[in-house]
Amino acid sequence: MTTESGQPVEEVTTNPEGTWEVQVEEPGKYKVALDPSTLPQNAEVRGGNNTRTPTVYEGNCSAVLFALQPKGAPGQEQQEDAGAAGTFWAQAAQLTFEGLNLGLIIALAALGLSLIYGTTGLTNFAHGELVTLGALLAYGFNVGLGLHLIPAALIAVIAAAVLGYFQDRLFWGQLRRRGTGIIAMMIISIGVALFMRYVFLIFFGGQTESFAQYTAQPGIEIGPISAAPKNLVAMGIELVVLIIVGFALLRTRTGKAARAVADNPALAASSGINVDRVIRIIWTGGGAIAALAGIMLALSQNLKYTMGQEILLLIFAGVTLGGLGTAFGALVGSLVVGLFIQVSTLWVPPELKNVGALAVLIIVLLVRPQGILGRRERIG
Repeated sequence: MTTESGQPVEEVTTNPEGTWEVQVEEPGKYKVALDPSTLPQNAEVRGGNNTRTPTVYEGNCSAVLFALQPKGAPGQEQQEDAGAAGTFWAQAAQLTFEGLNLGLIIALAALGLSLIYGTTGLTNFAHGELVTLGALLAYGFNVGLGLHLIPAALIAVIAAAVLGYFQDRLFWGQLRRRGTGIIAMMIISIGVALFMRYVFLIFFGGQTESFAQYTAQPGIEIGPISAAPKNLVAMGIELVVLIIVGFALLRTRTGKAARAVADNPALAASSGINVDRVIRIIWTGGGAIAALAGIMLALSQNLKYTMGQEILLLIFAGVTLGGLGTAFGALVGSLVVGLFIQVSTLWVPPELKNVGALAVLIIVLLVRPQGILGRRERIG
């Protein structure tokens, strides 16, 4: 690693998990080079570019990623034969699995955001920080207090649900009763997001951390797919939670009341539904689901105080693509976003994968403005 002017900073070797860290004394632009001779014999850097030029800001942690692929993978100029075709489809299967994993995590986070929007009309830009909060609470109980990750995660989800309840009762509910407009509340949510993000920075720091358990696991070969056991379990949990929430929305009295409030709050109130109580339940559930999404994201990657901010745009993309205010639309839209992000790296550099997903969002909304499962509305 060198400075922008070429002055050497430090040379490091990755740990067994493939991660590394360098502390720099001053903010600025740096050059990071990966030595290809240190890679396994059957691996190479995707795209052939083994240098990165990150910009490091004061008090922040800048991530530098080198995507690896098997030698002879698609995108390299080589003779097309049966072996190359087999490698392409094996890589496509692996990326599809990773896309489903990412899509389910986004779906969990998007579900809470969509429910809150559907019942209150609030576009909550602080929802990414609720995702981060869940991961940091679980980390505190796991590493700070020494609890195993499973009970630590359960306590973190419960704590996030309680915080979601009081967040609405003491803050958002008060703003609604005072007649604060939706635009004003959206701007307030941006301020809440900034406040929470820097509180996380003060107490957690700018470094990247991981849980005490399940950090490095050998992959299980399932046909052409290699999957860590933790990812398979996490995907199962995510599916179960999504199914339970969907069933609750369709079959329970609270779920039916939530759908009534989302459709017409005034009519729901005149029908005897306690609108504030329903909204408070949605905030409680939304906080819990966002916390679970944060824990799953940290389990799949690592923890840092900006993790929710980095995934927030993808959450909005999933919600908007599926249809604003629709829980099942958030699920469908998030899966589409997750799959496209991962599979698109077969043809585009990994640095541009999020751009491609947002391009698909724009194209779909040009054709179907209400989203995949959204309803048409008359304007004017």
